[in-house]
Amino acid sequence: MMMTTLKHTLLLGSALLTFNAGFAQSALRASFVEGADVMFYLDGQTLNTSGFSQAVQAQRPPEETAEKDAKAAQLKAATGLGEEDVLVLAFSMDLDGIDFQAQDPEQLENAKAVLAVDLNKAVTLDQVKAGLEVMAEDADQKPTITKGNQDGLDVLILGSAAKQDKGPDQAFATLSPDGKTVLLSFNTASLKDGLSRIDAGKMAAPSDDMAAAIQSIGDRHLRMALVLPMAARKKIQEGVQAAAAQGGMGGMMAPFATTKSLLISANSTENLDLSLSLDLGNPGNATQAAGMMQGMLPMLMMGMQQQLGPQAMTLSQKIKIAPRENAVTINVNLTPEDVKMAPAAPQGGM
Repeated sequence: MMMTTLKHTLLLGSALLTFNAGFAQSALRASFVEGADVMFYLDGQTLNTSGFSQAVQAQRPPEETAEKDAKAAQLKAATGLGEEDVLVLAFSMDLDGIDFQAQDPEQLENAKAVLAVDLNKAVTLDQVKAGLEVMAEDADQKPTITKGNQDGLDVLILGSAAKQDKGPDQAFATLSPDGKTVLLSFNTASLKDGLSRIDAGKMAAPSDDMAAAIQSIGDRHLRMALVLPMAARKKIQEGVQAAAAQGGMGGMMAPFATTKSLLISANSTENLDLSLSLDLGNPGNATQAAGMMQGMLPMLMMGMQQQLGPQAMTLSQKIKIAPRENAVTINVNLTPEDVKMAPAAPQGGM
């Protein structure tokens, strides 16, 4: 019992150090909610200034570059912020309170979830409001954005352009005391919790499974972890078992019945290094899934030749699929030339 407790303590400490060593941003502290099952972290400054991103941006058609620059100028006029002033974006959410059987998006109204953005400069709520209005100009249905005080908190209230049949009809945004972190959520309770974590100078402690996921990802420019709650794992297991019972291709899904988590990460230097890891709970399933996916890859890339041309097979050689302990991993290393040579690939920057 003592050894188990010590192991968990060391695991939590390692996860916190992974986040906080050189990455002690308010956005991370504000956004990481208690019991988080979903975590997303984006070091926007590093990604946008990397050699890969700069090269991809240089490949844009002139008209697309002009449109992007015009929008950036509008945002700077509204907020005083340039692209270089947006440092970090972080998000997390606790899925345990979500009834997956109900499939009711309105549950998000009470969900523990925070999106936070760290800025290089302090801004006001009026500037945030003006920036959001610029960003919404191209939307088919523009949201309403008003300033107000909700539950004792000065906020922006983002309302749906039209009453939704399902899902939350509004969201809320507020600022950290120093004005350098923007927080958004579906409810003010989550915003208050985020502000209290900024004040305390620490994020909520991750669960054992989330701590293991964070530790596995390590220090990467983009990090996303989805740790499936038990209810979701059970639903997946039931679905896979039902498919397998039908025979045929359904049996190929068997290794995925034990799915526990999904991790996605990326580093951007001169190339873009992408990694995906699916934790299947045991080495046997990981080995079986990796073999099956590797076997299907040539057929998949042949099907993509119509969109990508000969580059499809070149890209297939850069996709590495392998088992690693309990997980099946997929790694891809892309150069700017890979993006340029693929007609169907997006030409935008990071």
